[in-house]
Amino acid sequence: MDLSVDLMFDVYNLLLLPIIPLLYYMGIKTQAFNKGGAISAAIIGIIVIIGGGVIYFVILFVFLGLSYIATMLGIKEKSKKKLQEGLKGERGAKNVIAAGLAPAAISIMNIFYSNPVVTFVLFVISLGVILSDTSASEIGSLDHDTFMILTLKRAIPGTNGAVSILGTVVSLVFSILFSFLSLSIFQISYYLPFDKYLNLALIAGIIGFIGNIIDSILGEIFENRNLMDKYTVNLSSAVIGTLLAWLII
Repeated sequence: MDLSVDLMFDVYNLLLLPIIPLLYYMGIKTQAFNKGGAISAAIIGIIVIIGGGVIYFVILFVFLGLSYIATMLGIKEKSKKKLQEGLKGERGAKNVIAAGLAPAAISIMNIFYSNPVVTFVLFVISLGVILSDTSASEIGSLDHDTFMILTLKRAIPGTNGAVSILGTVVSLVFSILFSFLSLSIFQISYYLPFDKYLNLALIAGIIGFIGNIIDSILGEIFENRNLMDKYTVNLSSAVIGTLLAWLII
């Protein structure tokens, strides 16, 4: 598949950096992050702007918006069951770094790699894996019919490696929605033939969902044995999903 598009690093991307304090303020104000999480998100935002510019930053913002929606859905019920992140769903520095390390690295890769369309799709997938997992965990925890992904044994909602029908469906929907939104935004500035646009959006959405499945498998095998924590599981699933996509596209 020929994915070449004339893109290159633009030093004018640096003019976007004043937006970062707004990102920090919004993160604190909406309680999407605690202070450490907001600082980490700002640093990730800086890297994404330097490497990818306005389009990458917009995609990052879309990701944060969808993640926030998934987190806030049913927050009162999740809080009663103590299944929420932080005190009110806010993310800390470790959450942000685990979610943002792979996208940040791909943003920098965009400066040097010869095929910027590929790096953009990889960027979308690295975020899509995390979004798929977030939606599965946050919304899926509202489903009382939960079972382990490998053994299929009944499990308490929130157990590492536990999945539900609701969470699985939602994770696929969020991943597909995010990939199509991202590629549509890309299309505004850089034209791709419709068949390539459709193929890339589907690939990104499906691999984002597969990354969530990998996250659950790693959780059941390694996290429940204290061989990995949830942050390394999140990061590992994003990296695996991104590498899988690189081989395919």
